[in-house]
Amino acid sequence: MNNIIQQICENYISEVLNFFGTSKIRTIDEMETELKEKTNCYLRNMMKIYIERLDEAIAEDKESRKKKGYVIEQKAVKREIYTQFGNLEFKRRYYKNKLSGTYSYLVDKVVGIESYDRVSSLVSAALVESASELSYTKSSKYVCDGNISRQTVMNKIRRTKELKIKVPEEKRKVRYLNVEADEDHVSLQDGTNTIVPLISIHEGVERIGKRGKCINIHHISSYGKSIDDIWQEAAEWIYAVYDVDEIEKIYLHGDGASWIKTGLNYIPKAQFVLDRYHLNKAIKEAARGDEIICTKLRNTVTEADKESFKEVCRELWKNAETEKNKEKVNSFRNYIIKNWDGIVAYKDEASRGSNTEGHISHVLSSRLSSRPSGWSREGLKAMAELRAYCCSGGHIETKHIKKTEVSYKVPKKMLDKVSKVYRKASKEIVHNITIINNGKVNQLSRALRNLRNGNDII
Repeated sequence: MNNIIQQICENYISEVLNFFGTSKIRTIDEMETELKEKTNCYLRNMMKIYIERLDEAIAEDKESRKKKGYVIEQKAVKREIYTQFGNLEFKRRYYKNKLSGTYSYLVDKVVGIESYDRVSSLVSAALVESASELSYTKSSKYVCDGNISRQTVMNKIRRTKELKIKVPEEKRKVRYLNVEADEDHVSLQDGTNTIVPLISIHEGVERIGKRGKCINIHHISSYGKSIDDIWQEAAEWIYAVYDVDEIEKIYLHGDGASWIKTGLNYIPKAQFVLDRYHLNKAIKEAARGDEIICTKLRNTVTEADKESFKEVCRELWKNAETEKNKEKVNSFRNYIIKNWDGIVAYKDEASRGSNTEGHISHVLSSRLSSRPSGWSREGLKAMAELRAYCCSGGHIETKHIKKTEVSYKVPKKMLDKVSKVYRKASKEIVHNITIINNGKVNQLSRALRNLRNGNDII
């Protein structure tokens, strides 16, 4: 074993030195491409040896292993798993547990590989985060050159867990807070459509040139949750992150839908604000291209003049040529009157700056509905939560990839036996590198001698 490890290390060092040792210019592209592959191959070989040595240590630990009921059923069973260094292949033993009648590969449990995993946890995390922006197929191509199927990417997304943004240690103090709520319309695989709610919480908008950016924005979304549960989550975030006693008012922006106004029951110090995007859209539809009427309607809502608004609506209704158009005017009038409290709120300067439609487009539509695809209900729930998490500044880590199998512990004495082989090999390798011992002095030999002697390289 010691000779194998030493040979792998010496071959790698030799390959790297020979790469630079040729009498030709090496471009940065060549250095990145070839050295990366040489390094990846070296690391895969070291991982293979380590896992197989652990497997031997488990087999040699007969006393401890048999107490737990494990006996060897089959030897040298091949396993492959895709890692960030490429496809790793190794062999290990298959065990039967006489106490429970179950079968397992114990070394897989030790190093954290689950029964049907085709990719490592680190690659899984990269695939999931990439898939929040790209299709499953493109995510596989981007992360692992297309060596993993789109089905595997989808399965990993569905196994993500505990996507929670960390709460700051100290509570923030703000005068005003904005809560914006809207929904995206998404196609399902069965041909029907559904809505996915989105709640965005932020401290206002700061201008960067001509563009605006929401301050400390936090998104909440899911599919299949009750409206009460979603608003409860929003309220818990506000109470956890902000000093509510310091807040003067929280503006709840939305189009007036009943599920949005439910938030008034959960959000403290809340004031509903009719989102201007939906207001302007309703005004344009009611005016039917008449710019004069359009201007009159905008003026009445800007000044929150309800009587003048009703007068303009009566004029619209009187001039409507068909019963259908009259019904549309009545519907528009009722919509605005029903949400008049959200229009009165425009008088508060702090209530301005809603961007509900922009959040829907950025967080949900860009991944869920702008492309011609049909979602399963399970996949839609997972992706909505993933998008909200990533767009809130979260990053997918290995801890987010759900593990279902219990690990197997290797006794410390057996683990020390495995580690000792590597420690011994490292000393022999460093002391036997030709470039250190041939008497010549150059920058590389000087650096390696410092490394061997435990000094700083530079």
